Amino acid sequence: MRNWLRYIMCLAIMTTALQAWSRTWSVPEVRDTVFFYKTWQQILDNSPEGMLIEPDVFVLSDTPYDLAILTPDEDFNRALLKDYIAASQGDSIWVISSEYLKANFGGDVKYLNGFLLMYFNDKVAYFISAYGSLSVTDILFGASAMGYEPKFYYIDFLQKKVIKINHSALSGLLEDYHDLQMRYEGMKDYKKSYVIEDFFYRYIDRVAADPMRPYILDLVPSVNDNND
Repeated sequence: MRNWLRYIMCLAIMTTALQAWSRTWSVPEVRDTVFFYKTWQQILDNSPEGMLIEPDVFVLSDTPYDLAILTPDEDFNRALLKDYIAASQGDSIWVISSEYLKANFGGDVKYLNGFLLMYFNDKVAYFISAYGSLSVTDILFGASAMGYEPKFYYIDFLQKKVIKINHSALSGLLEDYHDLQMRYEGMKDYKKSYVIEDFFYRYIDRVAADPMRPYILDLVPSVNDNND
């Protein structure tokens, strides 16, 4: 069997930076496992449905935010994207399936691909993609995502849509928190990416602390619904 080059992306969860690294599996005692989840209950409980030991993890389009998890079986690879919501490696690296997003949400999902770097808590979830920010022309002519600024995508479970975060989308989200909206829209550089990122994180923190916001599990099918 052909030797597969194995990559795993390790991304530091910091608001100021995301760093990625890759390595080959030259040390035989190192065995990395990727866990897979079929429901949000499993995700939030960190209780996986299944696992793969030492799968191949490749970056798509030269970006550390869009990943492919591969085995030598192509049908199985397609099933991983279709049948599972998310996957994890270690305690803090999570990715969400683009096929799950396309099947369950409207909005900005059309050009998403592979597994996408995800962050979440019990009330809110979002992911990052550089590939998804490419235009139709870029994709048709095979442009790489390298050089494209990664975008934040907010998962709106209530409206069942994915929202790509830009200045207008962020202003819309911040309508629920008028003080944040006024501060954001009063910023001189409110269209700049670093300002958008800063206030998006503030929005996430506000939602997480808001007692009036529903939990993800209140808005998604239950375990029994998924098993019907």
